[in-house]
Amino acid sequence: MKTAHWESIIAKHLCGVATIDEVADLSTAIEADESVRSLYLRMARVHAALATSPTIKRPVVSLAEGRPFWRLGWVKAAALIVVGFSVFAMLRFGGDSQVVIKEVNGAVKWSRIDGRTRYLDTAGASVSAGTLESLTPDSSATLTFADGSTVIVSGQFNLMISRDKGKLLSLREGMLAASVVPQAPSQPLRLNTSAAELTVLGTRFEVIADQTQTRLSVNQGRVLLQRVSDDASVEVQAGYRTEASFTTEAPLQVTVIPSPARTWKADLKQDVDHGRWVPVESLLRIELSGDIDAGRIQEKDARQVYAERLSNVPDGSGAIFAEPVRSRRETLYLSSLSAKRNALRPTLLSAEARFRIRGKVSLPSEIVIGVTAINPERSSPGRFSVKRQVKGDFDIEVPVRELHSVTQRAHGFELLSWYCFTTEQEANLAITGVELIEN
Repeated sequence: MKTAHWESIIAKHLCGVATIDEVADLSTAIEADESVRSLYLRMARVHAALATSPTIKRPVVSLAEGRPFWRLGWVKAAALIVVGFSVFAMLRFGGDSQVVIKEVNGAVKWSRIDGRTRYLDTAGASVSAGTLESLTPDSSATLTFADGSTVIVSGQFNLMISRDKGKLLSLREGMLAASVVPQAPSQPLRLNTSAAELTVLGTRFEVIADQTQTRLSVNQGRVLLQRVSDDASVEVQAGYRTEASFTTEAPLQVTVIPSPARTWKADLKQDVDHGRWVPVESLLRIELSGDIDAGRIQEKDARQVYAERLSNVPDGSGAIFAEPVRSRRETLYLSSLSAKRNALRPTLLSAEARFRIRGKVSLPSEIVIGVTAINPERSSPGRFSVKRQVKGDFDIEVPVRELHSVTQRAHGFELLSWYCFTTEQEANLAITGVELIEN
């Protein structure tokens, strides 16, 4: 077929409006024709570059045009640069089971290429081509391949699994830690993100990805990273890390992985994974309105009182209000914070450390405070939690040694994320500060 025909089909696919038949035809053409593959890559890069512009309008899509994996929105389009090939591979190779879910924490959903879905809450399920997705920010899953390679995904993750020549994974978002046994040079493990393509022959590494950025840390062996935006590449050796951004073409920098920190202070605005961030200016206005309604201050004094109160709080203060997360069994009102996405150093949970949590509830409530963490060998993720009773404005401390799962304690693990939830909607749970301290 003419180039113009494939340009039209590729454009529809990148905008998320191609039909299943059109995607299947395109998949066949990409497998068979180098010129179509090159055309797809060029158009995908241009499309994703435009997708980062704030002036681009969202496409209007008919729900009749079935799209089993992609959500609408121009921000998500950036992931199509590399993830698109996973769709093609799944359409072509979707029949064979190749992965076993060795361990599951939290709520995880599996979607097959044919659109069928199921919830995974026990270990042992075999999966083939499709998408593994967390339903809560404290979820994790451990995948084992037939050759013994292990992949752990955690947090708010979306991982597509497909078969090509070797193992092909596409991480749209989340954290992934892998221990890969030696692979044949002709069949490496390949991991695609929106910003980079990773080639792995045998190593232990960790990746944190979102729609525009990918951070790679290598613990053993070597990983080749190629940036999508300009094809720049770098080989990262054990003990080093690098970062690829979809929105820049600055030279790739490789730096030493720093030694772990034993303390951590959350930046609520930047680290929030789940929950509604409200800056202190808005909180003070709400508080002031209540004081006026209750007659505690007069409206004519409101401006002066507001200025005085604002001067007494640190810049950047605010609160994260818990928002609902619906699991299979109940609704949780949850806030969660990433300890990895913006951290300059990994954080080690020591038995002597403790979390200090500040917040507020509208009525006395039981809350669950927990962390997700992983052992230094990157082989065992876990959720560790403890319950507390709180009321009104609270300022509590939770020793790390009290955080536990059914089988183990949290100390000695590396912190991935922190979370807090209640089952009481009326509690209006708000978190105003989280830090890990040790003294």
